[in-house]
Amino acid sequence: MKKVITTALMGGVAAALGGAGAANASCASLNGQSIGAGCTTGTGGFSLALGPAAATAAGPGNIAIAVGNPGFNRFYGTNVPTQALADGGTGNVAVALGDGSNAGSRGNHNTAFVLGQGSNAFAYGGNNGNIPQPGNHNTSITVANGGEAGAVGKHKLSTAFSSGRHLNNGLGG
Repeated sequence: MKKVITTALMGGVAAALGGAGAANASCASLNGQSIGAGCTTGTGGFSLALGPAAATAAGPGNIAIAVGNPGFNRFYGTNVPTQALADGGTGNVAVALGDGSNAGSRGNHNTAFVLGQGSNAFAYGGNNGNIPQPGNHNTSITVANGGEAGAVGKHKLSTAFSSGRHLNNGLGG
């Protein structure tokens, strides 16, 4: 029965993606079952990408959505793909809307939302060397072109609402 429900849901997503217009590499994945390239999930996860974007939701209740084309991201100094990653625990949400933008949430019940070109939003526990660590109940929101907000630790909130703004654990206009 579970396989039938998953197949029906994925068929519905595929039908919706078929009418998505100009997107050229759209994909969806639910519970480990994928349609198209660029979307992956684990058990209980959902990911969706429109355009040549990538979305990964690894873990129960994790959701990743990415919409956009590759674009310049000043924080990396080069063109990068639009990507959303929700992993390292449960109940994470990562949404990246904009060319060359990235959203990442790692841990439990974190949210990273970015709307803008070449922008980033991250909600996680910090780094151990170069390895991102899980965090809990963090929220990061970026609504700007070339902006970045990082909610790092536990129970942190960070926002960036103007171009070129970079904030960790702060609220910014």
